Amino acid sequence: MITYEENNLDQEITPDPEEAQDEYYSDEEVVEETRVPERWYNAILPLVVLVLISLLRMYFDGKQVILESGESLPTTFMNCASKCNSINCLIVGTSVSLMLTLILIPAQRIMGVSKCAEHFVEGVKGMSEPIMILILAWSLGFAMNDIHTSEYIAGALGENMPVQYFPSLVCVIGYAMSYASGSAMGTQGIIFPLVIPVVVHLTGDTEVYVKTIAAAFSSTVFGNLCSPIADTTIASALFTNCPIVDHLKVMSTFCVPIAILTLLFGDLFVGMNLYPFYVSYIITLLAVVMVFVIFGRYPGRRSLFQILLDSARGIKRSRSGSSTSESENSEKTALLAGDK
Repeated sequence: MITYEENNLDQEITPDPEEAQDEYYSDEEVVEETRVPERWYNAILPLVVLVLISLLRMYFDGKQVILESGESLPTTFMNCASKCNSINCLIVGTSVSLMLTLILIPAQRIMGVSKCAEHFVEGVKGMSEPIMILILAWSLGFAMNDIHTSEYIAGALGENMPVQYFPSLVCVIGYAMSYASGSAMGTQGIIFPLVIPVVVHLTGDTEVYVKTIAAAFSSTVFGNLCSPIADTTIASALFTNCPIVDHLKVMSTFCVPIAILTLLFGDLFVGMNLYPFYVSYIITLLAVVMVFVIFGRYPGRRSLFQILLDSARGIKRSRSGSSTSESENSEKTALLAGDK
């Protein structure tokens, strides 16, 4: 990946002639686009407004629900957030943030309203694919809930599935599903409605719940980095002018060993209660460092594992060579004795 990035910096990217003929830009538009001022508050202010409006909306919406229900709950933020309609709150926060952005940019004469609308449409196009994945994942989750898939799996497993191995099993399923779908959020939308009811049916231990949820969250990121159809994989390959196959080889070299080590020293051993979860961070980190120290290498150099392997092969060859020379000397001695 470093090689492709360096090559990309050295080469001057020229547009396609056919695209250049199709798209016409006047000199004024080019000058206007090249003189776009970079102001930090154009990015920070909409983000701050989004967070503040969403949180305030969650508080007041949940407070209204608590007061109308007549429950004797204190109107703290956590209670209000648990009772509010979070989707509506996020929609309100996003709408206010978008309107602020549409006011800021034209007011500074960075671009016109029509240009802002064009970029808004392009952003919606870019978000359409993950939105469709989430909608399909939620639809699948609702369908599995309606046909009671979790109850069936829990009944089929019964007592044959030890609960201490359940987090590691969920981790393996998350690896496979995220690699097949290429989306972490889509995998979470599928795996959570299926896994959480099953673990509730299997055991009443809240510690197992936490370990299972942590395994489901962490394992879904694997496919987002190593799947050939993941949006991050495609974007990274395009931006660095690197073939997707080469990018996958690089990412798999880093991610697959880490995934195996976290499954072994994290989900499996912590699920078996061999040590607390915070100890697994230290052990897994040390194991990852040891793996890359032994098997990692700089360009043009051999890894420590290759050096040890070559040295072992050299010792074996020297021993085999000495044994063959000793056998040859004994044969020569026997022939000389026979001649005498």
